[in-house]
Amino acid sequence: MILLHGDKVILRSVDSSDIDTLLLWENANNEPLYGVFEEQYSREDVVQFVENQQRYSIAETEQLRLMICSHEGERLGSVDLTEYDGEKAFVSILIVGLDNRRKGFAENALQLLIDYSESLGLYTLYAHILPENSPSKNLFEKMGFVGESSTLYSKQL
Repeated sequence: MILLHGDKVILRSVDSSDIDTLLLWENANNEPLYGVFEEQYSREDVVQFVENQQRYSIAETEQLRLMICSHEGERLGSVDLTEYDGEKAFVSILIVGLDNRRKGFAENALQLLIDYSESLGLYTLYAHILPENSPSKNLFEKMGFVGESSTLYSKQL
């Protein structure tokens, strides 16, 4: 189990208590600026995903999702490493609810994930950011990511 403590948030491994929350988040169409996929996931899909995250390493699944939680345990969102190959990975972040944004949660979570990525031996992190998603572009640039194209950002570790 992964547990990373920051000033504002805690990152922890997903577990079975997160299944309904993840299902809701994955299938939400009302969450602005989240994702570019329109596929709907079944509960069985999410159960299998959580089981795989618990059973296998990032090297085996090529993906890691961590829940972003307040120090009181409230689920605020999630961060992901995907397309992991031992040298590089893609990063995505979700803070759920407009009332949880602009409070430093995403910045703290992203810094924890960057530090953790370095401990995994990664050399480069990438992020796909939609051109109209100014808050995400600003966050990733603040954290040292550099735009390589209109949608691709990278950070050397």
